[in-house]
Amino acid sequence: MATVQSLGIVAPSSAAFRKNVRGVEKQVSSRARVCGGVDYRGVAFQVQRGVSRISAVSTEAAESSDVAELVKARRAVQDQTLDGQIFSITEIDTVGTKEWHPAVVANVQEVATGTRCITLTAECSREQVKLEHAYMKAGQLAQVRIGEELLTGVACASPPFSEEVNAPVLYKIRGDIPAGTTKLPQYSLAAKAPIDLHVTEADSASLYNLKAGDEVELGPFSQTGLDLRPILFLTRYSTQIIFAQGKGIAVARAIMECRDGDNGSLNLGLREDVRLYYEAPNPSSLAYKDRYGLWERKRAKVRTVVESTDGENWDGIVGTLSTLWDEDDIEYDPMTTGVVVCVESSKREEMRTLLAEAGIPDGQIVTWSVEI
Repeated sequence: MATVQSLGIVAPSSAAFRKNVRGVEKQVSSRARVCGGVDYRGVAFQVQRGVSRISAVSTEAAESSDVAELVKARRAVQDQTLDGQIFSITEIDTVGTKEWHPAVVANVQEVATGTRCITLTAECSREQVKLEHAYMKAGQLAQVRIGEELLTGVACASPPFSEEVNAPVLYKIRGDIPAGTTKLPQYSLAAKAPIDLHVTEADSASLYNLKAGDEVELGPFSQTGLDLRPILFLTRYSTQIIFAQGKGIAVARAIMECRDGDNGSLNLGLREDVRLYYEAPNPSSLAYKDRYGLWERKRAKVRTVVESTDGENWDGIVGTLSTLWDEDDIEYDPMTTGVVVCVESSKREEMRTLLAEAGIPDGQIVTWSVEI
């Protein structure tokens, strides 16, 4: 775990807080290691949502009232956070990027019959992963290597890595150093964060059967992410509709759970009406049912439909996305409605017909055009 006494990266933008930071910097001994503007001097932090959580404070620092105020201010910021995403920043000797990085399976969850959500602890530091290889947009596909087996086209179900994960890394890369100090040989920062992979039993037995603690390798992400810029304008597109089917539900989840203003965000919390229409073959195939409540609390309305009940108990609608659209009570203005289509290739023609009949212009429709 990196030891950090003065980051100044995610601190509140108040003069008092900056004064505290400067006060701490003045007390640093001449033996402090300074590289690229980030000072490591004996205070350990665990990073959660980009906010530095103090895990240990040296005896000398604890005696300083300035440090005490710094600790108090940082904890106050941390207590205001609602997201539980945890990531860690560590110092490593390796310098330079690589295409493949080791990843550890942190959790495996059955999200539907024959479908699992596999959570990996993955490397996402900008010093280790090139921007063109990073997970930056919902809809990008992962590459996973298990031993000699290479798996491509693995759908990601979690939002793109938060920009806060790389805040310390990018701050260091700037290369700023305090006056009177000397640049030392460079080192790197590694940033580890969780990523969820949407895996079906038909994809790969070795991937589907991974257990917590297993190690794999994660490679460059495909450049198949959704370009949401055409429908980002908040005041123009107050209604946002997401259609999901098949593995597209993983992409829909990544959009739904992305924090407003973060990487890959559609800022759904700032829209007037958000709807997710989701089609599955049967009730047991509906994925992420435990997440629907979370999405509803974020002001989104989740509508589901199954193609067939297959003898299962089901009191919802049976049919297709077109059926679900016709049955819903949505009121919308075609000119102020943005649409994201996350369906497999066999369903795209139906969606084109549906949206044409709904009068929504093509320029307001973003489609996940991936063959998997």
